[in-house]
Amino acid sequence: MQNAWLRGALSAVLISGLLATAVGATLEQPQQEPPTRPQGPPPGRGPGANPETRAEELAKSLKLSGKQKNEVTTILKNQHQQMEALRNSQGGDADREKGMSQMRRLDSETDAKLKAVLSAAQYNQYLAQKPGPRDGKGGKGGKPPKGERPAKAPEQAE
Repeated sequence: MQNAWLRGALSAVLISGLLATAVGATLEQPQQEPPTRPQGPPPGRGPGANPETRAEELAKSLKLSGKQKNEVTTILKNQHQQMEALRNSQGGDADREKGMSQMRRLDSETDAKLKAVLSAAQYNQYLAQKPGPRDGKGGKGGKPPKGERPAKAPEQAE
């Protein structure tokens, strides 16, 4: 009788010890920190995108020759410098509208320069992959420009 009681007590102590060890090991594991975001602007082809990176992307997607890649890089660097100068010179709302029209003009000039460097097929592919005003990548909060809002569907009776 005493042996049975001793075995039961010993089993209880062993099980308690194993549970305590398992809980302690779990608590001792270092907490994983959430991944940190890289510093700087997000990657992409936004207005502040690095011209060298944009040229690399175009070189891959359009299969540019070495000469074309160098010329495209130069064109994009010049555009980037001119865009930065325009952004830095803007003041109030009137300047903003003027600056936006100058940026659109500069973008058109850049497209014309790229057209002279690229083949017709490459240029068409460039235009197809180029972000435009209606692809949801512009305006305030991604809203479409005024006057281009889709019409609401009429309520259907059930």
